[in-house]
Amino acid sequence: MFFRIVSRLLMVLAIAMPASAEDEFLDPEEAFRFSASLVSPDMFEVRYVIADGYYMYRERFAFEAGPGAIVLGEPVFPAGLWHEDEFFGRSEIFRTEVRIGVPIIAGAGDGKSIRLTAVSQGCADAGICYLPTTQTMDFELIGPLGRPEFSQ
Repeated sequence: MFFRIVSRLLMVLAIAMPASAEDEFLDPEEAFRFSASLVSPDMFEVRYVIADGYYMYRERFAFEAGPGAIVLGEPVFPAGLWHEDEFFGRSEIFRTEVRIGVPIIAGAGDGKSIRLTAVSQGCADAGICYLPTTQTMDFELIGPLGRPEFSQ
């Protein structure tokens, strides 16, 4: 509920910004460059390269995988920086880059592919926060899930 209210407030603030200020900010895909790799049969590594003057919130990451009943474990984050802001208060954030380990703890996928879906949220130091962004990456499996034969 709180997250929905804050998201709506941020959307209103973004719409109310003058066009000249809006032009100064990067699109979220440029500010927070997403990539992912399947580093082993049971682990994704998700990477965000974060533009100068921008940061991402640790608590605003979420991950899902499919198709089928693929169960992901608790993401493994590096230590972040503590930051106080008007939107979310005291929060752990990442600047420059963050690499997150996302374990696959059970898998009953289709045996041919895995789609990783990542949701994230970040802000610009200049005073705007983006709405949550959803990005996906597909991985083609050479062998069944749980074996070390895979390709990207």
